[in-house]
Amino acid sequence: RTVCYSNFVTIVPTDRILQLSNYAFDGSAFDIFGTLLNGATLVLIRKEEVLNITSLSRILREEQITLFFLTTALFNTLVDLDVSCLTNIRHVLFGGERV
Repeated sequence: RTVCYSNFVTIVPTDRILQLSNYAFDGSAFDIFGTLLNGATLVLIRKEEVLNITSLSRILREEQITLFFLTTALFNTLVDLDVSCLTNIRHVLFGGERV
């Protein structure tokens, strides 16, 4: 069964959503409540892993992340480093700066 979280993205129970935003940041509300309201899996990582692009790339692959919300600069860095880490991604959501 597909459950629509909003007008711009569909979250399904098989999705694995990466929590990149600090819980005090408003962007984390999408990660947390979008996941909980749709029966998906929220993957939490340590701050050190967010700041280490090689670790982040590995986590995206190993945790089979399907959806995440990040800044354009971080996305561009991931693509430059290892575009294959995005293999399982269904949706990428941007915030914080122009794409």
